[in-house]
Amino acid sequence: MGRNPFEVLKFRTHVLIAFIVSNLLVGVVYGVLDYQQMLPWPLHDKLWIPVQFMLIFGLVCGVLLTAGHRAGLRLTRLFGPPPRFPWAYGILLISSMLIFSFSSFLLLFYPVSLFAPGFVEERLTEQLLSVDTVAPELYRYLMLFVVLVFAPVAEEFVFRGVLLQRWAVRWNLPVGIILSSLLFGLLHINNPLGLTMFGVIMALLYVRTRSLWVPIIAHALNNVISVLPELLASSPQSFDIGDFQQTWWVGLIGLCLAAPTLAHFIYNNWPKKTTRPPYFWE
Repeated sequence: MGRNPFEVLKFRTHVLIAFIVSNLLVGVVYGVLDYQQMLPWPLHDKLWIPVQFMLIFGLVCGVLLTAGHRAGLRLTRLFGPPPRFPWAYGILLISSMLIFSFSSFLLLFYPVSLFAPGFVEERLTEQLLSVDTVAPELYRYLMLFVVLVFAPVAEEFVFRGVLLQRWAVRWNLPVGIILSSLLFGLLHINNPLGLTMFGVIMALLYVRTRSLWVPIIAHALNNVISVLPELLASSPQSFDIGDFQQTWWVGLIGLCLAAPTLAHFIYNNWPKKTTRPPYFWE
């Protein structure tokens, strides 16, 4: 089979350190350009959010691609064959994940709202596309590109394409699924439980189909459905912390609705410890 690239690619060296250095590098460049008054818009403007995300994740992906190429990583093998999946079932999975994510958010943040209502209210009123910035239309287009295209490709490449298989090679495939999904959830601090489950489902889609394109497309579809209410809303929605606290029980109903589909998919696709990662399937 030749050299195993996932014995060379390491989380600490090629992801964690690359992520930290990328943040520092972007910060230094911002600072220098700001000092030289060469920034196109103020440093504190939210327009930098999508730009910074693309720069940092782009640099991390660049490090992984460069190190992977030197280690013999074959991208055609990593991304796998063209996507083949029963997409009607896929829509059911995505819908169940969205319900689970919303429900877990309600149940997770309900107790938080009792002693930190301001924090929860801020999470509830956050807008993804409609923010106060010097260039609202540019921000909107950049954020849509990040959410619908860049993030699905970059995050699936890093978390499922590399980290899942790195940890599967080091330990086994179930451990790789769990660790990569936990890290994915922790980095999405607004809803860590829901996004951890999302990571598990994306990982199992990759394991089942051997095509990274399947979780990439599923990730993009999930994001489309997530941003659709804001795209269709004529004005920003207002939320009341009191109403939120009184509707926590909706989360229990949502979990009951989403659990059967998600549990069925996980049960039927959970790999054995001896299962080889998708990259090594012939």
